[in-house]
Amino acid sequence: MLVTMSTVAVSSGSAVAGGEYGADSKMSSGAAGSGVHFYGRIYVGFDRNSSGAGTSTDGLRDNGQKSRLGIKFKEGMLVGNVEYKFDIGDGDGTSDSKTCSATLSDCRTFNLHIGNLGLATPLGYVGAGTFESPYKTFGQYDLNMDTAVAMNQNGGQSDGTFGIAGNWESALSYHGKMGPVTLAYMYGMSDRANANVQQGDYSYAIKFNDFLVPGLEFGVAATHDNEEGGGGNSGAGNKKVFASYKVMPGLGIFYSEEDTELASGTFATNGDGEILTVGTHYTMGNKVIQFALTQGDANLAAEDYKTISLSLQNNLSKNTDVVFGYSRKGLESSGGSTRNWGIGITHSF
Repeated sequence: MLVTMSTVAVSSGSAVAGGEYGADSKMSSGAAGSGVHFYGRIYVGFDRNSSGAGTSTDGLRDNGQKSRLGIKFKEGMLVGNVEYKFDIGDGDGTSDSKTCSATLSDCRTFNLHIGNLGLATPLGYVGAGTFESPYKTFGQYDLNMDTAVAMNQNGGQSDGTFGIAGNWESALSYHGKMGPVTLAYMYGMSDRANANVQQGDYSYAIKFNDFLVPGLEFGVAATHDNEEGGGGNSGAGNKKVFASYKVMPGLGIFYSEEDTELASGTFATNGDGEILTVGTHYTMGNKVIQFALTQGDANLAAEDYKTISLSLQNNLSKNTDVVFGYSRKGLESSGGSTRNWGIGITHSF
């Protein structure tokens, strides 16, 4: 059976529930005659983070580096993609948590997000370089990804290299599609001490689209860190089950459940727990509402939490939108909470 190549290592788009991941991505552009495509996205937003102690931090910038500039090309079987992150708010393509100096951290105007070369074969795509992991791209329904109100920034999803924020460098990648089934596998190839993904680490995913029921998408994804684990150093990882369903025109629901051992920034002590999220997308004309509820059950009960997230995306044109969003993560044991709200504008070209 012929396996067609699906979009691999492209921009961080998101899907409306009940639709294909990246299907409505605005990061597209015209093509030159040689098969070279330039594309980009510019984002800037104002956000406020408030803690239970009453303190707040304001910022006018792009802490998630949602702004991107990239190039894709195809020549025969050879395909390539290079994409950089940047921030027009403060000029540094890094998060605000990094202190930029010659000795502490190298901060750049442009930071590599993905960069890879591969072959589009009759059996699927095979390539090497830096990619977004299948754990991130499969079942990614958050329209606010890479912003202050993103679900992975507020406990609605896992975080870190082996979670929803996973970008893998020095990796081999396979991606194929057979009818309603989409497959992906990634394997780390570096044994350098400073590599974010080491040799033996892997990520995989399988997804079914419109299988038996039109408008239904479901699948599983996983990551495995070979260097983490118990006394036998057998490794540790995260597992995710996800689904979305188009209930009716303009209304979709989505679901994800993660069993985490490496949820960086989600469960403070050791990253071990379960994250259950349910949500909906509702489209009204040029507006899209996203609403999600999350229950986080940690290995340590003191770190259990609930998250509520709400956003309104107003599409001003085909390539420009304004988003208003709010997320609250509340710890059940202490009653304390963190709250993020923000407004951002995005233009894609």
